[in-house]
Parts: sequence; C-alpha cells; structure tokens
Amino acid sequence: MSLPTDTTHDLAIDSRAADSEMDEVEERAPKRRRISNYADSTPPAPFSDYIVLAHARYTDIATCPWLPTGSDGTFLAVSVRDVTRCERGYEVGLAGGKWAREKRFLTEDLPPDDMRILEDARKLDSVARYKHPAALPLACTHAFLRQNGQNVTLEISILWQDTVALRDKVDPALLEILAKYMPPTRPISPDFVQWEPRQFYDNVHVPEKSEANSAELKIPALESTLFPFQRRAVRWLLAREGVAEQADGSFQARQGTPSDQSLHGFEKHITCSGETCFVSHALGVASTDLAAVRQHFVAPKGGVLADEMGLGKTLEVIALMCLHPRPTQLVKPSGLLPSSATLIITPPSILEQWKSEIQEHAPSLRVYHYQGLSSFKKSGESYLESLVDQDVVLTTYNVIAKEVHYVSEKPDRNLRNKKTREKPPKSPLTQISWWRVCLDEAQMVESGVSAAATVARLIPRDHAWAVTGTPLRKGHRDLFGLLLFLRYAPWCRSPRLWDRLVTYHRPLLRDMLGEVVMRHSKDFVREDLRLPPQNRHTITIPFTPIEEQHYTQLFQDLCEDLDLDRTGAPLTDEWDPESPAVVEKMRTWLTRLRQTCLHPEVGGRNRRALGRKTDGPLRTVEEVLDVMIDQHEGQLRTAQRARLMAKLRRGQLKENAKAGKEALQIFQEAYNESLVVVRECHTQYDQARLSLGVNKEQGAVSKEKEVDEEANLRLSTLNARVRSALETHHIACFFMANAFFQLKSVHPPESDEFQQIEEKETAAYEKAKSIRGELLKGVTRHVNKLVTTVRANLAGGCTQIPIMEAPTGLGGIESKKIFEKLHLFCEAMNVQAEQFHALQKKMADFLGQALIDEDEGVELQGDEYESSTKHQDEMYAYMEALRALLADRNEAISGQENMLIKQEMKQFLSVAKEGEGPAPDVMLRLLAEREQKRVKASEFGSLRGIVAQLRQMVSSLQWQEGNNQNRASHELAILERLLKHMQQLGAAQVKALTALEQDVNHFRDTMNSRLEYYRALQKLSDQVAPYREDSIGQLLDDRLYQSFLADEMRLQQKIDSISAKLRYLVHMKADDSKSTAPRVCLICTDQFEVGAMTSCGHSFCKECVMLWYSQHHNCPVCKTRIPPNGFYDITYKPAEIAVQAESPSTSTTSSPGARSERQHNQSIYSDISTTMLNQIKNVDIRGPSYGSKIDFLCRHLMWLREHDPGSKSIIFSQYREFIDVIALAFQAVKISCTRIDVKNGTEKFKSDPSVECFLLHAKAHSTGLNLVIANHVFLCEPLINTAIELQAIARVHRIGQHRSTNVWMYLVADTVEESIYDISVTRRLAHMRSNSSSGGGGEDDNDTKGKGKRKSTTALASAGQSGTNTPRSDNALRENAIDAANSMELQAADLSRLLTAGKSGGEMVDKEDLWGCLFGRINRRDGASGLSALAESQPANTEVGRFLRAEAATGRATQSRELS
Repeated sequence: MSLPTDTTHDLAIDSRAADSEMDEVEERAPKRRRISNYADSTPPAPFSDYIVLAHARYTDIATCPWLPTGSDGTFLAVSVRDVTRCERGYEVGLAGGKWAREKRFLTEDLPPDDMRILEDARKLDSVARYKHPAALPLACTHAFLRQNGQNVTLEISILWQDTVALRDKVDPALLEILAKYMPPTRPISPDFVQWEPRQFYDNVHVPEKSEANSAELKIPALESTLFPFQRRAVRWLLAREGVAEQADGSFQARQGTPSDQSLHGFEKHITCSGETCFVSHALGVASTDLAAVRQHFVAPKGGVLADEMGLGKTLEVIALMCLHPRPTQLVKPSGLLPSSATLIITPPSILEQWKSEIQEHAPSLRVYHYQGLSSFKKSGESYLESLVDQDVVLTTYNVIAKEVHYVSEKPDRNLRNKKTREKPPKSPLTQISWWRVCLDEAQMVESGVSAAATVARLIPRDHAWAVTGTPLRKGHRDLFGLLLFLRYAPWCRSPRLWDRLVTYHRPLLRDMLGEVVMRHSKDFVREDLRLPPQNRHTITIPFTPIEEQHYTQLFQDLCEDLDLDRTGAPLTDEWDPESPAVVEKMRTWLTRLRQTCLHPEVGGRNRRALGRKTDGPLRTVEEVLDVMIDQHEGQLRTAQRARLMAKLRRGQLKENAKAGKEALQIFQEAYNESLVVVRECHTQYDQARLSLGVNKEQGAVSKEKEVDEEANLRLSTLNARVRSALETHHIACFFMANAFFQLKSVHPPESDEFQQIEEKETAAYEKAKSIRGELLKGVTRHVNKLVTTVRANLAGGCTQIPIMEAPTGLGGIESKKIFEKLHLFCEAMNVQAEQFHALQKKMADFLGQALIDEDEGVELQGDEYESSTKHQDEMYAYMEALRALLADRNEAISGQENMLIKQEMKQFLSVAKEGEGPAPDVMLRLLAEREQKRVKASEFGSLRGIVAQLRQMVSSLQWQEGNNQNRASHELAILERLLKHMQQLGAAQVKALTALEQDVNHFRDTMNSRLEYYRALQKLSDQVAPYREDSIGQLLDDRLYQSFLADEMRLQQKIDSISAKLRYLVHMKADDSKSTAPRVCLICTDQFEVGAMTSCGHSFCKECVMLWYSQHHNCPVCKTRIPPNGFYDITYKPAEIAVQAESPSTSTTSSPGARSERQHNQSIYSDISTTMLNQIKNVDIRGPSYGSKIDFLCRHLMWLREHDPGSKSIIFSQYREFIDVIALAFQAVKISCTRIDVKNGTEKFKSDPSVECFLLHAKAHSTGLNLVIANHVFLCEPLINTAIELQAIARVHRIGQHRSTNVWMYLVADTVEESIYDISVTRRLAHMRSNSSSGGGGEDDNDTKGKGKRKSTTALASAGQSGTNTPRSDNALRENAIDAANSMELQAADLSRLLTAGKSGGEMVDKEDLWGCLFGRINRRDGASGLSALAESQPANTEVGRFLRAEAATGRATQSRELS
C-alpha cells in the first residue's frame, strides 16, 4: 500500500500579521536572533532516530517577521497549535520557541490529506518542547519555518519512536494516527461482543488429519502404542519445541532463520525515507530493527496442550519426553546446572497417577518425587546433582507454593556493622536449567498471581507446557495466567495489554490461539479412539410416603414464600421475577428441594427445619417421620392458641360493651375448648415422660435410664406446649370469673341469683388460682426450697461473728503502742459485726415472707409485679449493703481491697443522690452507716498487717535477747503471747468470714428466685389485663369484632388442614409400610389405591367420600362432623421404579412404570428388561431405611457384587454433605468405600480389591484423575450443568478403559429432578440440532486443520459411512452426536460459575432456568401452557430420533454415491 508522499502548498500571510501585535514582535526581533531559537531541518537528537510517518511542505509564504530578513536557509522550530476553518479557508496557528503568542496564517485551499497532517500535528507535542527529555514521547511532530529569500516554507513531519520497548498504556489517539499512515492489513475496530469460551475452542489448533501426520512414530523408550490423533498431537508438540521430523523418522532441531510471517501481529511497511519498518498496531510498536523484533516478540517454545478430558494428554507428554531429550551440544546456561529432566508440576491428588503411568508406558525413564526445600537443606549439593540426573521430576502445586520466598535473590543490605549471616536457602528448582517444565491441570495457575503461579513462572527452562482439559473457566483473563507461565511476550506483559488484544484485535487473537493452543475433542477423534461402549441409564425412583409428604410440604412452603400457586403462576400483580430477592429465594428453595430428594437432612436449612441445630447422627426415614409429626403438632398447638386468643379478644370486646351474657358464653366456649387442648398436651407429655423413664413428681430423668440430648429436647418441647395451653386455659378461666363478677353486680346482694353467680365466680377464681399454681409450680418450688432454708437458718440462728477480744494488759515499753492499736481495732470490728448481724436479720425477714398468690384469699389485682417492686428494691438495697460490709470486713482482716465493690458502691451512691436506683433513701442511709462504721485501713490498718508488724518486732527482740539484754527478754515474752493470741483471733475471723460469704450468696440466690417468681406472676397478670380499657362502657366496635371473627374462621380452617395432615402422618407411623394388603373403602367395600383420609382418621376411596360429603357433613363411620378442610389425599399405589437406558444395543422389552412423557425413541433411549429391576428391588438390606435413593443405591451395589463380581463404582453427587450421608449409610450396610479427600484414598481404591466404591463430590479437585479401574458411575442426582456431570464420567470413560462402562443417573419421580433432567437433555439436543444446521455445507475431515472450527455433523456423517443401515452405524452416529453435544456444552459453560461458594454448596443455576426447574415438570404434566418455553417444547426423544434418522439417511446416500 502506498504511503503519503511529501506535499507542497502555498500559504499566504494573514493580514493580521501587520497589526500592532506584529509590530511589537518586529521591535523585539533582534533579541531573538540567538542560535538556540533556531533549528536544523533534521530533528534534534534523540528524535533523529524516530520513524517519519508523514511529511508535508508548504511554500510561497511571504517574509515572516519571526525570521531575520536576508538570511536564506535559516530555520525556526515551531509547533502547530490549531487549525480552524474560516471564510477565506483555514487558519493555521503556529507558536515558535519561547514565544508565548500564537501567529495565524491563512491558506485558501487545503486538500483532505494535508488537512489530516495538520490536524494530527496539532494533537501531538512538538520536539521543541523536549530539550533534555527524561521520557521520550511515543509520537511527536517536527515542524519548522525555513527562510528562502523573501519566501518562507513551513515543513511538518510526524514522527514515531523506533523501538521495541512496550508501553503499558498507549493513548488510543496515537494508535489512530499510526493506523492512518501505516494502515493495517486487517481492520481495527472494537469488538464489544462479550468474549465466550466457545470462541476460544473454535480457534484452537487441530492437527491435520493426513496420512503423513498420523503415521507411526519411532519411540523406542515408549512401550505403549499411540492412537492416530495422539501421534498427530505429539508431532505438533515437537514442532512447537523447534524440532522437525526427518525422512528416516528421526527428529532434529529446525535450522534457519524464522520468516517474517512468524511474527504474529507485526506487518511490514515502507517509511517515507524508504526504510523497511515492522509495525504492530495492537502493541503500538514500530521498529526498523528486524532482529530486535524477533528477539523480543517470538512465540515461546511450548504451548498449551488442551485435549478434552480422557484423551491421553499424559501419554502424549510422556511420548514427547522420550522423543526430544536435551541435546548434549547445547550451550550451558551461566550460573545454572543444565538438566535434561522434565519438571512436572501436578495437583497432589494425581501425583501418584503420574508415577504409575510413567512406569507403565515408559519404565526406562528415571522418575524422582521432589517434596520440598527440606530435603535440599539436608543433602545440599548432592541433592541438586540427583535432581539433574533424573529424566522426570514430579512435584505438586502445594510444594512449590511454599517456596515462593526462596526463588529470587535477596538484596544485600549495607549495614554499618556488618554481621556474618548465613544466606537464606534458595529453592533447588530455580538453580537448575530444566529442559522442560510442564504444568498439569494448568487451570490452577490461571490467575497468574498465586504463589504457585509465581514460582512456576520463575523456574528456568527451555520449553514450557501447560496441560489442561479445561483451559477456560470464565473468560479471556483465564488465558492470561497461562501466557504468563509460557512467557509469551508481549501479551503476558500486563492484563491491560491482553484486554486490548481481545477487544480490538480479535483476528490477531485467533491467529495466536491457533499457534500455541492445541485441542482434540472426543467427537472429533472417535474414529481413532474406539473406546468401549458406554451405557447410560436413567432410573426414576419413587419417594416413600414419608419422603413424599415431606417434599410436598416443602413445595407448599415454597409456593407460600414466593406468592405463587402450585403451577408457578403469580398470586399478586406486584410479583417481579427479576427482583434479586425473588431470584435468591427461588435459588434457595430449589437447593432445598434438590437436597431433600437425596435425604431430608442434607443441607443446613433442611437440618434446621427438622430441628437439628448442630450436626448429629443421621436420621432414618422413620425418625424423620417422628420429627414431621412433632412439627405438625407444634403448628397445630400454635394455631389453636391463636384461634382461642382471637375468641377471647372477641369476648373482651363484648365485655367492654356491657354485653355480659354474650361475653360469658364466649369465655365459657373458650374455656371448654382450651380444656380439651390442655388434656391432649398433658397426655402427650405424660406418655413421653413415661417412655423416657422420667419421675412424675420431680420431672427429672431417672437414674436407671439415661436420656440423650434429643430426648430431653423433645420432653422440654412437650412441657412448653403444656405450659402454653395452660396459659390460654388460665386466661379463659379468669375472664369467665370476671364475667360472673359483672353479672352478679346487676342483682341485689341478698337475691338467690346473686348468691348463685357469686358461687360460680368464686369457683372460677379458685380454678384460675389452681391453674396459676400449676404454671408457677416449678419456680415456686425453687423459691420455697430456698425460703425454707432461710427460715431454718433463722430458727437455728444466723452465722455468728466471733467477738474480737483485745489482749489484756498494757504491754511493755516497746509494745504499748501496738496494744493500744489492737484495742481500737477490735472495738471497731465488733461494732461492724453488730451492723452486719442487723443487716443479716433484716434480709432474713425479707426473704422469709410468703409469696403473693400463695396466701389464701389473695387474688390477682393486675399489679403484682409493681406491688412487689418496693419490697424488692428495699431488699436489693440491703443486699448490696450486706455485700459491701462483707467486702469491708474482708479488707480489714486480709488487707486486700475489693475494687469491684468499691466501684459499684460509688455508682450506687451517685445514682441514689439523684433519687434514682433501687430505694434511694434506704440506699443512702445504709451506705452512710457503712461508711461511719467502716474499719478504715488508713486509720486502723488490717489484722494481717498488725500480725506482720508483731512478727517484725519479735524478730528484732530475739536478736536483742541474743545479746543478753534482759529487757528484751521480757518484751519478747509479752509479744510472743500477743502474737499467738492474734493468730488465733485471725483464724477464727477468717473461718467466720467464709461462712458469712456463703450466707450472703444464699441470700442473693433466694432474692433472685423470688424476683423470677414475681416476673412469672406478672406475665400471667399481663395476660389477663383488660383489652382496650378506653372502650369500656362504649358501643361495640363491630369492625374489630368481625376482624377477630374472621381470624377465628381462618385459623379454624388452618387447624382442620393441619389436623388432617397430622392424622395421616400418625396413620403412616402406625401403618405397616411393608404391608401389601389391599385397602377397602368402608362405603362401597371396594379396594382402592387413591383415597382420602378424614381428620378423625378414617379412610375411603375419594369418589365415595366426596359424594357422601355432598349430602352429609360427618364421617360415615363415627359420625364426627368433618370441616371442609378435614380431608387429606392419600395413595396406596405401589411404587414402581422406571428405567430408561441409553445403550449401544436396543431392546424391545418394556419397563413397567415407565413414564409416558419419557418414552424416548429406541434409537437412542430404549427400555431395558424388568428382570434386573426386580432383582435389585428384591435385594435385602439389613438395618433402618435412610431414604428411597440411598436404599436403592445400596441394593444396586449389592446386586453388582453378585452379577458383576470385582467391579468398582464411582458415586458422584454435587453435595459434599450427601457424600457424608452415603458414607454413613454404606458403613451401616457393610459396603466398603473410600473418597478423594481421605489420605491415600485414590490409591486405596485402585489397589485394594475389597474397596468397592469411590465417593466423589463436585468440589473435589478431581480433574485429571484416572479411575479406569471402575466401570460404573452413579450420578445421585441430575445436573443442569452438563460440565459437572462430565467431570465425573470422564474419570472412567477415557483412554485406558477396556470394559464397557455404565452410567446410572438416579431421579426421583414428580420432583424438580425430572425438570432439571429435561432441561439438561434439551440443551444437549439443541447443540446437536445446531451442529446439524451449521454443518450443512460439509467439509471433509482431511481438510480440517489449523483452526478448531470442528464440523461435528461431518464427523457424524463420516461415522455413519462405515456400512449400510446397521446397528453399529446408528450407534456410532448416536455416540458421535452425544459426544459433540457434550463437548459443546462443556465449551460453552462458564466453569467459574458452575458451583456456588462454600463447602456445602452445589451447582449454580442461572436465574433463567429457576422457574423451569421448579415448575416446568408440573406444567407439562398438567398440560399448562404459556408459562415457559420449556413447557411448550416437544418431547426430547422425538427430536433426537428425527435428527439421527436424517443423519443416517444422509450418510447412506453419500456412501452410495461414492460407491457408484
């Protein structure tokens, strides 16, 4: 493409050049005639080395006042400030040198190209600005005025830096300028279409299917045979390492200089000066130095091996190591030990797998396991030598992550006083120049910033390989970490540069991916692969009645929580499906329902819903039923209490309106109904107490029988229900007594009516008191026990404080003062003891008083708690004073001050002075007396201090006595007697102090218990308080009255519904679930399977009982009245297990119970015989039932023991918690298993024949795990994200598998699992249909090379050409179709969002799929339409059959044409 040439144009000077401003310039011109103000025609250094993108010359300008006259050839550097359009043409603003003002020149005509140069020059800085540049600009302009006689020429050059140095951020305007003058061969435009993983997989390299490329390879060290596609892959690996295959089959390094075409992103251009320039518009780099470009921007030796899971990437790497060792003549790297070894870094879970596969395929290779820096510290240099001598060194990401601080040199520190310190060790991995470094499961370093990624990037190597079956998890940023490891310059320089490539240069990105990434998929290499067939079976398991009831209740709760009906239709107009709160609720409920399909206690929310606050033993189905019964009983009691309270409020409204008789009638109804509830609760509590071995009187667990925590919790729950029922009964009884009181007031006191009503009133009040006594029995017993102890202490006398008797005599000369001090101290302590005794007696009197409501004839007045407040406040004040005195006495004896009491007394004093706090007057008086009679340490000291002083005096006198001083002997005798007396006195006081502390604690406990009693009493008093006292004596509030009446009716309906459910649950518990006896309707005497159970517990066929109820509203058997909600649907239909098989061989036997909507076409889904099902169902498992799924799984595995001896199975679930549940169930039925998160679990599964199962969950790091020893995979639940399912299946369906494999997917009928399964299958079918439509043009497989745009349909047609209409061709077609659909689903998946956060989370379901998962199956079953596109879709099998039949016909027609 031609570049812009120099242009010459005429510029006329503007008339404004002669104005006053120009005159001013002319006057100052002589001062500007210095050399520094002028420039040569060439740019000054360092801009002289810049590339000239464009150059323009404008001539025939009149004499410029800026230049000296008569000086031909003089140059003046200027800059273009602006270009504006005016009436006469264009104004060009120039500024020169240090001139601050712009001078404008006018041109009448300016072609577009030259206008573009001026515009671009205006955007760029001038070289005149950079005198001594610290940082050179990427682009700039060199503009100058040149004097030619009387004319002036303006010349402008646009310059671009000639360098290969990269800039992290390039102004987009500069890139636009570069593209103008050196146009790219490909258009540059921002592609804001979101990057999807599929775009990556469509552009990776797929080796050409040619005879030469698939030919055998001579690999002497390899004992295994490679598949043709593996041979093609190995040749590509060798080519990436710079090795070419020779005619004799050997491989040698390629010779010669790489061509310019190998420089991806660089294009060749010719500059204005005729030089060859290499430009990268993506990088903003232009350089004339081809050698520098090749040195800095060459693709790495290595790449990304991204074959799909199970295609033998490990074997391909082993073959590469055997074929291309390090040449001996290679130049040795300086400072490093050269090694021919390949360093392989793997996840810990598959390291042993690498060992075993190398031993199997290439046993001659020397393999070493590097376990970390600790081994190097012990052995030193000899350890390095042993690493260098190996062929393969294996290590893990965990090991290298720990060496992140030992891979780089530590900087030396200039210290004033240098100390000889031992240098920190350096990782041996960075002291060796490895021939090859290989990252297995390289997606683990895709972030590029982890410790493992940092170490892997810094390890010296000649070749680097990233091996991964899932190179992308979310988006293009995942590839950046891989490029960082490969050191693929320049794209690994910064994430911003990588984003620029993806956004603006997608074609270049595609070329780059096609160069360094290679991938095969199973559907593309199926002809070469020839894996054993895989049979896929879908087993639909019905719930047990208990599980079905639990699931139904959860689904009903879901609909109520989301304001939806059972079909998913909104119940309110405000329902917003896009609301984040609604979406999160739907996702939470979907998770709970899916977990319930596995086991009722999988998931934290499900466990809490069943009353399990913490982890406990796994519940059986029968135990879950017990919990469900208990929960429904709790709901029933709550609804009953709410209904009775609404009725009592309605009676209070009548009472306030002076309708006493109507109020009494309502209260009596509530009394009778509550009495029934009380009796029922009492009966349940007594039965539970007897069954648990609880003493009836004490309410405690008997010693003969220990009750576990759950049983105690059950007993506490029942006791709480009894108490709640008693409270309601007490309210009704008390209100009934109040109504009698009102009614008797209208009669004369001497009348018979008055006496009769009064007798009823008294009886009602006595009954209410009796109920209160039962409610307060526990707290009353506790208070009375403590009060009895207090009274016993009063009778026996309080703890006596020994009188402190001062020593007799006056002492000697030296001991006189101590004698006087002791006299005063003892006197003060005795005064304090008297005060303490007074407070003790006062507290004992307070605490010994009888409780309110315990005295005969005392009734509740509604202010019991308030009336005891004064009494309690005074008691509290005396209690605090007693505590303070005890602390003071302890301080006087021991000398230790109680800072807590001191601070509390300060606060009490401060609050009491403000008239606040408990009994402020009493508190002030008691604190004043305490301060007055306190034994102050500053005045008297302490008893311990006095004894210490005596000891010191005795020691001094003993020394004097030793010096034969007679006076000292007499003094010593006196003091020794005194010391002995004081020690005895102190011991007695300490003993008494301990007893006093116990008394004070007992007083405190008794006071607190009394306070608790009054609180409970006040609670009962609050419950019987008048309702809306301001309305007493006024007219009835009919609106409020009707509101309470409506609440009663609503709650009654709820009670009827719960009662019916509860009756059915109790019936299930009592009924023998294994009984096969027919159920007979008591009306028509016929057998039935679908019926209804009444709230009274009788069951009938549904048609009969509904017909009966239309004429009678009672039970046909017991004649009990049945409310409209008193029926509960039941079913006794035998549960059948339906199996759909996707198998290479078709079968015409039908499976009973197969669901009609899942009758797939036999070419892909065919029913299998019922023989195996019956055999599995008849397997006997001993022990309790843990649910339908777990039970069937256990039976299935036991069946495999007999019919497939020695087989091993993988059990897969998305939930780790369910794997824990399965492990417990397997332990109970003696099925041996291991798991991936158990130490050596993988190796034990492979090597131990007794281990039958390997437990795997979705969050286990199982990628790369090879478990071909297993041939059965059990998927415990369907998954909407096929990629998760394929991770499990790929563990067994891979190269190395020599037996046919079976995949068993378990579904629960009529649940969200069926909806999820349908969505997953529909998606795969959609991929198959898209393959068919996109591949219509066809493209021969031999033409498939370079890029990875695989034509799956072509591959399918090719697979079908191996014969005529045979089962094998149809099977190959079907397998290819499924593999292609699976590959597309895996490639389209955002692997980073497949699973939710947290250890116990499962797969992430997109919000677009939530409604279909929850309600799709219900709407299809019920024939609903218009709610979901999924509900409107045709059965999946119809599309599959139509698709496969069409493809088979096309294949046969093509083959016929070729044969003819």
